[in-house]
Amino acid sequence: MTRPPDDDETPPDIDAFAPRSEARAFAPAQLVACPACLRANAPTRMQCLYCGAALPVAADGADLRRPILRPLEAWEQGYNVVLLARAEDAPNVPRDALVEAAQLARLEPEQLQRMIAARVPLPLARTAAHEEAELLERRLASLGLQVEIVADETLAFDVPPQRVRRLEWDEEALTGWASADDAGERVLWSDVVLLVAGRISRRQIEVEERQGRTEREVVETREFYEDEGVLDLYMTDAAHNWRIMAGSFDYSCLEEQKSLLAAENFTRLVAALRTRASTAVFDDNYTALRHLLQAAWPVAEQTTSGGLRRTRGRLRLNATTSVTNEPQFTRYGRLRRYFVMRARNT
Repeated sequence: MTRPPDDDETPPDIDAFAPRSEARAFAPAQLVACPACLRANAPTRMQCLYCGAALPVAADGADLRRPILRPLEAWEQGYNVVLLARAEDAPNVPRDALVEAAQLARLEPEQLQRMIAARVPLPLARTAAHEEAELLERRLASLGLQVEIVADETLAFDVPPQRVRRLEWDEEALTGWASADDAGERVLWSDVVLLVAGRISRRQIEVEERQGRTEREVVETREFYEDEGVLDLYMTDAAHNWRIMAGSFDYSCLEEQKSLLAAENFTRLVAALRTRASTAVFDDNYTALRHLLQAAWPVAEQTTSGGLRRTRGRLRLNATTSVTNEPQFTRYGRLRRYFVMRARNT
């Protein structure tokens, strides 16, 4: 039996969860010829299975098309199909429409139901092409679900957060420093529009192998794990955001409230910032919602080779796999800022 992935694991092939009823045969007249390689493709495809070229829409095949929803590489710019449903919409979606919508987005119906009831905009899928996102938008709209396409470029996913290690504030503004040599950046309290709190986890797995007579043998495995609180601050006039990590911050700004424990200091810092940035939206739902982000925004995983090392006359190969939810947390915050700013401007 296939086991659903944990939050910190890369999900298995999503097709493993697809209902068996989706497989079907098509008549020769329904197949679509690729204009580039001339090979026949199923009318459900948007791109050629063999060469990747865009396929024309058959005269009677528009309703048969399905989005591909392939996993995107870390460097690729994509398009996020964001669900805008409200909590009160959850009981009003017919079961058959819910199942069909879940199949289109490659989700389980129960997962889609939880996303509808979450009360915040959440990504259903992330596509490589805008046409694919538009197709998903049209099909979901026909099933009664309201979605919006938000490009990665709009959310500035390629701009990393600015780490802030020290703060000072007065009645009007706060100033943040990225390092001791930094000049500092001053921001008015009224310009702080969003505070997003969560936790960043990092897992590192080191594997050392040696070549046996027939295959490689694992000699040693080491695993390291860390988890710490994080707070992102979003402003009105900046594409980037400030990021405060609980374990690497100078809590001198707390003055007499500062304690010896970083966890206590972080909680007090968040409370102090919430009090002073009184007009800002505070969001601490990420930890509860992160499992719903996994399909569109999976946790980041990267494996690097440490090369060969000779030990006791034998060659050993080292490899390190790093897994973190930090990019996912950044995406969640950027999406929240997008909708918070739009609500403020309307």
